[in-house]
Amino acid sequence: MQSLRAFYLLQAFFLLMFIGKVNAKDAPFNHFPKNATCILSVEPWDNRLIGQDTIATEIMVYDSRRALNRSIWTFSTSDIFFRKALTPFDVTRQDYVETIRLLHPYAVAFSEGKTSDWARQVVGDTIVLGGAGNGFNIPSWVPSDILQGMSSHKFFIDGKSYDFFNAYVKLIHELPSKGYILGNIMTGTCKEVIWMIKRTHPEYVQLGLEQMRGEAFTKYWNKDPSRYKRKFNIWADSIRTVYPGVKIIADIPPSHSNNQTDQAWIKELQTGLKADGVRDYWHLHWMSRGQFSGNYEKDKQVMYSIFSTTLPELIAKNKRLFPGKELIIDQWSVSLTGDGGRNPYKRTFFGTSYIPRMVQFMIEFNRDHNDVIASAKYENLKQLIGNKGTKSMEFEVTRMIANLFSEPANVLDIKSVLAGTIMFGVKAGNQYKLILLNDQEEAVQLPKEINFDGRLLTIHIKEALASPGPTSTEWSSYSSNGSINGYSIVYITAQ
Repeated sequence: MQSLRAFYLLQAFFLLMFIGKVNAKDAPFNHFPKNATCILSVEPWDNRLIGQDTIATEIMVYDSRRALNRSIWTFSTSDIFFRKALTPFDVTRQDYVETIRLLHPYAVAFSEGKTSDWARQVVGDTIVLGGAGNGFNIPSWVPSDILQGMSSHKFFIDGKSYDFFNAYVKLIHELPSKGYILGNIMTGTCKEVIWMIKRTHPEYVQLGLEQMRGEAFTKYWNKDPSRYKRKFNIWADSIRTVYPGVKIIADIPPSHSNNQTDQAWIKELQTGLKADGVRDYWHLHWMSRGQFSGNYEKDKQVMYSIFSTTLPELIAKNKRLFPGKELIIDQWSVSLTGDGGRNPYKRTFFGTSYIPRMVQFMIEFNRDHNDVIASAKYENLKQLIGNKGTKSMEFEVTRMIANLFSEPANVLDIKSVLAGTIMFGVKAGNQYKLILLNDQEEAVQLPKEINFDGRLLTIHIKEALASPGPTSTEWSSYSSNGSINGYSIVYITAQ
């Protein structure tokens, strides 16, 4: 036992030398290795080895002077234009616009999911209701069973034809937010994509989604990734001729995949690809590698390992395969529709905690690795606001975190936190904004003042949300003068 203890103490010493930061007990992912591109040569690390002696007596917060990359706060519009039984829903309604505005999205994306393989835009038409377009404008020749019958469905509001793209354009102008375009490279035209860019002024344009899967791979690309690359490059040249500032994203297999056909796709696209970036996706189910068992104590370790090991490894893999290309997280979410019910934590506090954990990971990893995650998109607004317009726990947590992204800011460097919690945040102007997640049963007590850049400032708890337990789907808001309930997420400011 003495030799094992000595080994752990020595390992902790070298970890401290490596990362240069100390974290609190049970907060195993508060900081990340500095060299993202070399991490595959580093043994997985776990800060809990050094947590016992670093319980905070004073929380120390510093302005890192590194700007927050707000592009990671992008949202998908998958299925928001209709509700159950394909009943059309007008996303330009003022109450809906105001709800989305609460999330302070940097960008909102269209079109999403596999509809992007079939969606077409009526070039020249700008009318939401009563124009030439209808729905995703899927051509009549598309088989009626495509997309669960949506391909042959027509959408009308008050008897007028309802065009989804034009509704999306109006939505992002009302918010306002940047556009993000997913172009139909499979069955659409480059002219349509250029029209979409003209209407939305996006920072990013992605050409294709999962083109190495299913019918897209077997029929449209004839199992030949060079055909996709050839068409991608032609379109990229055409788009840049008109919009040279737009960044164009290529469709590659997810980093977690080991499919043989995916390897051939990757090999082909590693050379001669005229892309500014490549996509990946980080849904909870895939990042947990399907290891959630329903045993909460074991599954906590699975969750922790996502941020301490899995994501840094996937980033390193992506940068090794596609050096010089921006990394775009095309999708990440708590709930993945296609997980076959294998995630036992949907809508629970533990599952929802993936959101603050992921945001902390992205902003702090970017802080320490020169914004290696160029953009990230939450999948999707429909999961946050259900068919009946009900705001889920996921929505409320996302809304609280959105305060960090409401304006330009610098990412904070937090040296120590309370045991059993994670804390992260930004500095916008003279205001510090913090999110605290207490994912244990015990309550914790925040001090009335926190050391911000060498000054003791009074903190203000603006909002607090708690759940009865980690596997509960229930939640409620509560007021606090410093005592933070177990299984809580809290928004704090100081100035």
